[in-house]
This record gives sequence, structure tokens and C-alpha cells, in this order.
Amino acid sequence: MIELYQFKPALGLPNASPFCMKAEAYLLYRDIPYTIVPTSPRQSPSGKLPYIRDDGKLITDSEAIMDHCEATQPAPLDSDLSDKQRAESHMLRLWVEQNLFWQIVYTRWADPVGWGAFKPILSANMPRLIGGPLIMMIRRKLLQQLRSRGLNPHDPNAAYARGRAQLDVLARFLGEEGFAFGPTPSRLDMTLYAFIANVVEQDQPNELRDYARTLARLNRYCADMHALSFAKAAA
Repeated sequence: MIELYQFKPALGLPNASPFCMKAEAYLLYRDIPYTIVPTSPRQSPSGKLPYIRDDGKLITDSEAIMDHCEATQPAPLDSDLSDKQRAESHMLRLWVEQNLFWQIVYTRWADPVGWGAFKPILSANMPRLIGGPLIMMIRRKLLQQLRSRGLNPHDPNAAYARGRAQLDVLARFLGEEGFAFGPTPSRLDMTLYAFIANVVEQDQPNELRDYARTLARLNRYCADMHALSFAKAAA
């Protein structure tokens, strides 16, 4: 059975890492048996989570995990997509992972309210003696990266305006029914769901989450994807 190494659940989410949530949503949707092994990036071969161990083989990165598992499936998820749809899937996945990801980081590490809620969660999962200094070192690095991407911690209005615009794009793309490319999910949906849910479904309020909850299309989409993935784990 596959062992899935990832963070513990947090913020009312199956996983506060959208990459971990993406991998687990995929395994659940595909009905691939697995067990969860809570861990930290320090234990990962790549220094990042998630990763899996399958029959002694270590696979890191959420996309590589899906590649590995899809190779064993009789009907790959994207087998019905056209070449154009595959290209669109690739571009949109990268756009979300490189843009909406940093909006999520902003809500937790830069926004004072979000940081006040997120810091205790980090502290509870860090070694007591080194946890505090390590967390602050990581935060300084992330704040620098946010600034380099035009997300100034001292200008939340501009940062959240950019985030709202990204959510509007996703709502228009997803529409009022179905998934990214039709009535059944594709690989892209594993990414879209994990990232959108990390905005919409986290239990700590922030401007981006509150705005996302006004977008009926995103809420509908998350509910539909949840029913096909994490609802199975709760059944």
C-alpha cells in the first residue's frame, strides 16, 4: 500500500499545503489505497512535501506522484483530452501553482490576522527549543519572496485586489457546473480544487477567503470535488 508523507491537517482543511491536498485528493478520487504518515519537510528526500513510498520506491512532488500512479491505471484521467486541452491544462496548472499559491502564502504569513492564527499552528509542530527562531527565519524569507512578486506586506489592499482578480478568473473558467474540461474531473481538477479549497474552506477569516465565499461557482466546485474525494475518507 502507498504511504503518503505529508503535513498534519490544519486550518480546518484536510491539508493546509495545497500540494499535499492535491496528492491526497487524487488518491481518493482514483480509489488508490494509501496510509498517511505525518512528517515534516526535513524528513523528505527533496526537502518538500508531499512524497510517497510505493513498494520501496520514493516519489517526490505531487505531479510526479500522479504520473507514477496513473501509469498503473487502465484509463488515464486525461486520455479523452485533446492536445489543445492538455496544453491549457498545463498552462493553467502552472499559473495557479505560481500565482494563487503566493496569495495563500500572503494570507497566512503576511496578513497580521492570518499570521496571528497560523503562527501557533506552526509552533505546535516544531521542536520547542528551535521552533521559534526557525519559524521567524522562514517568515523573513517568505516575506522577501512575496515582495519580489509584488505582494507587499505593507500594502494589503493591492495584494488582495490581485488575489480577487485571480479568483474571478477561476470562477469564470469553471462555470456553473461540471469540472475543468467537462462532466468528470481531469488531472487539472486535482490542482484547482486543492488550491481553491485552501482559500475557500480554511477556517481562519481573511479578505481573500471572505471574497471567495461570495463566488457561488467556486463554492459549488469545491463541494462537487469534495464529494468525489475527501467525502470518501469520511464515509
